[in-house]
Amino acid sequence: MIPDGRVYGQEPADGTAYAGGQGRRAALAALAFTATAVAIYGLFASGFGRVRPPEAEEPAAAAQGPPAPAPPPRTPTPEPAAPPAPTLAVIADGFYLTYLPPGLKRTGGGTFGPGAGGWARYALAGSAQSGRYVVARVDRGPVAADWPSYRAHAAVLDARETVVRGRPAVVGRDPRGGRTIAWLERRGTGVRVRAGETLRKELLAVAASVKARVGD
Repeated sequence: MIPDGRVYGQEPADGTAYAGGQGRRAALAALAFTATAVAIYGLFASGFGRVRPPEAEEPAAAAQGPPAPAPPPRTPTPEPAAPPAPTLAVIADGFYLTYLPPGLKRTGGGTFGPGAGGWARYALAGSAQSGRYVVARVDRGPVAADWPSYRAHAAVLDARETVVRGRPAVVGRDPRGGRTIAWLERRGTGVRVRAGETLRKELLAVAASVKARVGD
């Protein structure tokens, strides 16, 4: 029912209905504005449409300090010197030494006769050190028919058994002085090496270096 005194579709004379409509419209407009503002703020906050500055490039090499100095050129390593050639000191009858103590030179030698062997002496040339010498000899014939015969012929004092290149030998004092070593190189051939007292520690090395020509 329409209240008394109010015509349908006509605002009340006191203006209450009109004021109420205006308030609702203002509230809706404020709400829409607020929603729009929030949406725009969200877009800007997310970075949408924002121009980003270019990324910083890596500093140039010059900004990192001077370059490290180049390593010095490698000095080539010298090749090791070749070992000295072995000594070839002839004794006699095709036998020779491949080792002598330093400084020794041949100062004497000779033969015992055809097919009987020979000898050689090595010492410091022009030196008065009589104890620094080596004498090597080769004995051929009946005196070296076998090992017992040659051992008795060698006359080594205070002899003790040893080995020279796999062959039985004796070493001890020599009746003429110094140290001596004797062995049977083969049947019919014996070898003796004598050294002065100052070279007694070199005696075995000299004896081990005795060689014979191939086929002897």
